[in-house]
Amino acid sequence: MEQLIKQNFIIFILFILLVSCESKQNKQGFTSSDTTLIVRDSLNSPQLDLIAYPEEFLAAFELVEWEGFKKLHQSMERLKELNFEGIEVDLIALSSYIKNLRSDPLPRKLEIPQIKSRLKVLEMQVTKARYFTRHYKSDSLVPALDLLYKHYNSFVLRMIALENENQEFISEEIPETVE
Repeated sequence: MEQLIKQNFIIFILFILLVSCESKQNKQGFTSSDTTLIVRDSLNSPQLDLIAYPEEFLAAFELVEWEGFKKLHQSMERLKELNFEGIEVDLIALSSYIKNLRSDPLPRKLEIPQIKSRLKVLEMQVTKARYFTRHYKSDSLVPALDLLYKHYNSFVLRMIALENENQEFISEEIPETVE
Protein backbone atom coordinates (compact mmCIF):
# COMPACT_ATOMS: atom_id res chain seq x y z
CA MET A 1 0.00 0.00 0.00
CA GLU A 2 2.78 2.36 0.92
CA GLN A 3 4.43 1.45 -2.37
CA LEU A 4 1.29 2.43 -4.30
CA ILE A 5 1.14 5.83 -2.58
CA LYS A 6 4.78 6.53 -3.46
CA GLN A 7 4.16 5.57 -7.10
CA ASN A 8 1.08 7.81 -7.28
CA PHE A 9 3.01 10.66 -5.67
CA ILE A 10 5.88 10.32 -8.17
CA ILE A 11 3.41 10.18 -11.10
CA PHE A 12 1.65 13.27 -9.73
CA ILE A 13 4.96 15.22 -9.48
CA LEU A 14 6.00 14.16 -13.00
CA PHE A 15 2.59 15.27 -14.29
CA ILE A 16 2.99 18.71 -12.64
CA LEU A 17 6.50 19.09 -14.12
CA LEU A 18 5.26 18.10 -17.55
CA VAL A 19 2.37 20.57 -17.42
CA SER A 20 4.59 23.40 -16.19
CA CYS A 21 7.16 22.78 -18.94
CA GLU A 22 4.48 22.78 -21.61
CA SER A 23 3.01 26.06 -20.39
CA LYS A 24 6.45 27.70 -20.55
CA GLN A 25 6.88 26.57 -24.15
CA ASN A 26 3.53 28.03 -25.17
CA LYS A 27 4.27 31.48 -23.78
CA GLN A 28 5.29 34.14 -26.29
CA GLY A 29 8.72 35.49 -25.50
CA PHE A 30 11.64 37.13 -27.22
CA THR A 31 14.72 35.19 -28.02
CA SER A 32 18.02 36.64 -29.14
CA SER A 33 17.15 36.00 -32.80
CA ASP A 34 13.84 37.85 -32.32
CA THR A 35 15.56 40.88 -30.87
CA THR A 36 18.10 40.84 -33.69
CA LEU A 37 15.25 41.02 -36.19
CA ILE A 38 13.66 43.87 -34.26
CA VAL A 39 16.92 45.82 -34.23
CA ARG A 40 17.44 45.27 -37.96
CA ASP A 41 13.86 46.32 -38.71
CA SER A 42 14.36 49.53 -36.78
CA LEU A 43 17.59 50.18 -38.71
CA ASN A 44 15.85 49.85 -42.06
CA SER A 45 13.60 52.84 -41.53
CA PRO A 46 15.01 55.57 -39.32
CA GLN A 47 13.53 59.03 -39.59
CA LEU A 48 16.30 61.20 -41.01
CA ASP A 49 15.25 64.82 -41.50
CA LEU A 50 16.87 66.66 -44.39
CA ILE A 51 16.42 70.35 -44.94
CA ALA A 52 15.08 71.34 -48.36
CA TYR A 53 17.53 72.36 -51.07
CA PRO A 54 18.00 76.14 -50.59
CA GLU A 55 17.30 77.28 -54.15
CA GLU A 56 16.32 80.83 -53.13
CA PHE A 57 19.49 81.28 -51.12
CA LEU A 58 21.69 79.99 -53.92
CA ALA A 59 19.94 82.28 -56.40
CA ALA A 60 20.27 85.28 -54.08
CA PHE A 61 24.00 84.65 -53.61
CA GLU A 62 24.44 83.87 -57.32
CA LEU A 63 25.56 80.32 -56.51
CA VAL A 64 23.10 78.41 -58.67
CA GLU A 65 25.97 76.77 -60.56
CA TRP A 66 27.76 75.57 -57.39
CA GLU A 67 28.19 71.92 -58.41
CA GLY A 68 29.95 70.82 -55.22
CA PHE A 69 26.99 71.74 -53.06
CA LYS A 70 24.51 70.18 -55.52
CA LYS A 71 26.39 66.88 -55.38
CA LEU A 72 26.56 67.03 -51.58
CA HIS A 73 22.82 67.61 -51.26
CA GLN A 74 21.98 64.87 -53.78
CA SER A 75 24.21 62.45 -51.91
CA MET A 76 22.46 63.31 -48.63
CA GLU A 77 19.10 62.67 -50.35
CA ARG A 78 20.23 59.26 -51.63
CA LEU A 79 21.66 58.28 -48.27
CA LYS A 80 18.34 59.01 -46.60
CA GLU A 81 16.50 56.55 -48.84
CA LEU A 82 18.97 53.66 -48.77
CA ASN A 83 19.07 50.32 -47.10
CA PHE A 84 21.68 50.22 -44.36
CA GLU A 85 23.25 47.00 -45.63
CA GLY A 86 25.31 48.79 -48.33
CA ILE A 87 25.55 52.21 -46.78
CA GLU A 88 29.34 52.32 -46.56
CA VAL A 89 29.75 52.95 -50.29
CA ASP A 90 27.43 55.95 -50.11
CA LEU A 91 29.23 57.28 -47.05
CA ILE A 92 32.51 57.05 -48.96
CA ALA A 93 31.00 59.07 -51.82
CA LEU A 94 29.61 61.60 -49.36
CA SER A 95 33.01 61.87 -47.71
CA SER A 96 34.67 62.56 -51.05
CA TYR A 97 32.14 65.31 -51.87
CA ILE A 98 32.82 66.99 -48.54
CA LYS A 99 36.61 66.69 -48.99
CA ASN A 100 36.31 68.28 -52.42
CA LEU A 101 34.24 71.13 -50.97
CA ARG A 102 36.83 71.68 -48.25
CA SER A 103 39.85 71.50 -50.55
CA ASP A 104 38.42 73.63 -53.35
CA PRO A 105 37.92 77.29 -52.67
CA LEU A 106 34.41 78.06 -51.50
CA PRO A 107 32.43 80.75 -53.25
CA ARG A 108 33.77 84.13 -52.17
CA LYS A 109 30.64 85.05 -50.20
CA LEU A 110 30.87 81.83 -48.20
CA GLU A 111 34.60 81.88 -47.55
CA ILE A 112 34.17 82.45 -43.80
CA PRO A 113 35.28 80.42 -40.77
CA GLN A 114 31.73 79.48 -39.72
CA ILE A 115 31.04 77.74 -43.02
CA LYS A 116 34.46 76.08 -43.17
CA SER A 117 34.12 74.75 -39.63
CA ARG A 118 30.68 73.29 -40.31
CA LEU A 119 32.07 71.48 -43.34
CA LYS A 120 34.82 70.06 -41.15
CA VAL A 121 32.24 68.88 -38.60
CA LEU A 122 30.28 67.25 -41.44
CA GLU A 123 33.39 65.44 -42.60
CA MET A 124 34.10 64.20 -39.08
CA GLN A 125 30.52 62.95 -38.70
CA VAL A 126 30.70 61.02 -41.99
CA THR A 127 33.93 59.40 -40.80
CA LYS A 128 32.23 58.44 -37.56
CA ALA A 129 29.27 56.91 -39.41
CA ARG A 130 31.66 54.98 -41.66
CA TYR A 131 33.37 53.56 -38.58
CA PHE A 132 30.03 52.27 -37.29
CA THR A 133 29.26 50.61 -40.63
CA ARG A 134 32.57 48.75 -40.66
CA HIS A 135 32.37 47.65 -37.07
CA TYR A 136 28.57 47.61 -37.21
CA LYS A 137 27.42 48.69 -33.84
CA SER A 138 23.73 48.79 -34.60
CA ASP A 139 22.95 50.88 -31.56
CA SER A 140 25.40 53.54 -32.76
CA LEU A 141 24.92 53.71 -36.53
CA VAL A 142 21.46 55.28 -36.55
CA PRO A 143 22.37 57.97 -33.98
CA ALA A 144 25.54 58.75 -35.97
CA LEU A 145 23.48 59.18 -39.15
CA ASP A 146 20.96 61.28 -37.28
CA LEU A 147 23.80 63.55 -36.12
CA LEU A 148 25.14 63.69 -39.67
CA TYR A 149 21.81 65.04 -40.91
CA LYS A 150 21.58 67.42 -37.97
CA HIS A 151 25.02 68.88 -38.78
CA TYR A 152 24.23 69.09 -42.49
CA ASN A 153 21.02 70.99 -41.70
CA SER A 154 23.03 73.31 -39.44
CA PHE A 155 25.47 73.92 -42.30
CA VAL A 156 22.64 74.90 -44.67
CA LEU A 157 20.88 77.02 -42.04
CA ARG A 158 24.15 78.82 -41.32
CA MET A 159 24.53 79.70 -45.00
CA ILE A 160 20.97 81.05 -45.04
CA ALA A 161 21.56 83.00 -41.83
CA LEU A 162 24.65 84.48 -43.44
CA GLU A 163 22.45 85.99 -46.15
CA ASN A 164 20.22 87.58 -43.50
CA GLU A 165 23.26 88.92 -41.63
CA ASN A 166 24.61 90.47 -44.83
CA GLN A 167 21.30 92.17 -45.51
CA GLU A 168 21.23 93.61 -41.99
CA PHE A 169 24.83 94.74 -42.34
CA ILE A 170 24.13 96.48 -45.65
CA SER A 171 21.06 98.22 -44.28
CA GLU A 172 23.06 99.48 -41.28
CA GLU A 173 25.81 100.88 -43.53
CA ILE A 174 23.46 102.99 -45.61
CA PRO A 175 22.93 106.27 -43.77
CA GLU A 176 19.44 107.62 -43.71
CA THR A 177 19.00 111.03 -45.24
CA VAL A 178 17.08 113.60 -43.31
CA GLU A 179 15.10 116.19 -45.24
